[in-house]
Amino acid sequence: MKKLHYAITLAVLFLSQIAFAQLTILSGPEYGSNHRFVEDINNVLKSDTSDAVINKSSSGAANNYRQITDPDSPYKIAMMQSDYLYYMKAKDAKDNTQITDNLFVLLPIASEEIHFVTRKSKGYTGIKSLAKKRVAIGNKGQGTYVTANIIKDRSEIYWSSRNFHFDQALKELYNDYIDAFIIVGSAPIEMIDLDPEAFVDELALIELEDFNDWAKFYQPVTISKDTYKWLDKDINTFGVRSVLIVNKSKLDASDIEALNKLVNGITSNLPELIKVGHPKWKEVDFNNWVSSDWPLYSELESQ
Repeated sequence: MKKLHYAITLAVLFLSQIAFAQLTILSGPEYGSNHRFVEDINNVLKSDTSDAVINKSSSGAANNYRQITDPDSPYKIAMMQSDYLYYMKAKDAKDNTQITDNLFVLLPIASEEIHFVTRKSKGYTGIKSLAKKRVAIGNKGQGTYVTANIIKDRSEIYWSSRNFHFDQALKELYNDYIDAFIIVGSAPIEMIDLDPEAFVDELALIELEDFNDWAKFYQPVTISKDTYKWLDKDINTFGVRSVLIVNKSKLDASDIEALNKLVNGITSNLPELIKVGHPKWKEVDFNNWVSSDWPLYSELESQ
């Protein structure tokens, strides 16, 4: 029995090495912007197969965090919303743990806008209008879930949270089971980039304003009216940076070489990413992040 167990273990390790010969990046849901960013990277770099990455979809930031911090998981690199990373670092400080100590930011990617989506007929003028309303915030596997709870707690606007997954949220909104839903992603988000003629009651975005200092760690941004076909005006909201992170404790020398090659490939091919990738690549600036040294800059330590 012991010999059989040993043989199985060797087989699993061998298969894992084959499966993870290329860098595997945990991205996010297939409809999300982080998945698109990794797909763009792969498409631009895959002319050299040694540079190509495996885009591994996931349920979101919380799942990515669990995977790369789990010593038994093979995953080492992931996309994540920076506010989720800061949230978990604060949790470390509160719980006197060191789970985030080995997490480093390789590169900042784009800013993801906070979208509060509702129906136009609701007439909401800001998040204060959502007090006691039903708001879908995703589930615990997603970064949006944490963003929503940060906003709720810091703003002290206490809506009734509903844990609908995003693929249900639009349907539940039009069935009037919820009044709004929040989704964080780089605009335009494919899931809500819809033809307004398909709906009797058009979609709308709720403008966000800072009060009670809830937006202290977010960037003021504007979603222009030409971003979505159903928008009729520019919308003021806030953004959260999407970052590419790695668990340094899981890396060997070959991983470090591959990651430096990946980072150099992304930064040197930014013009091509802007040309063929998600529109948000136009806003990416690597000037303060390019380095030939390892480890690369750590956004966690610089804040």
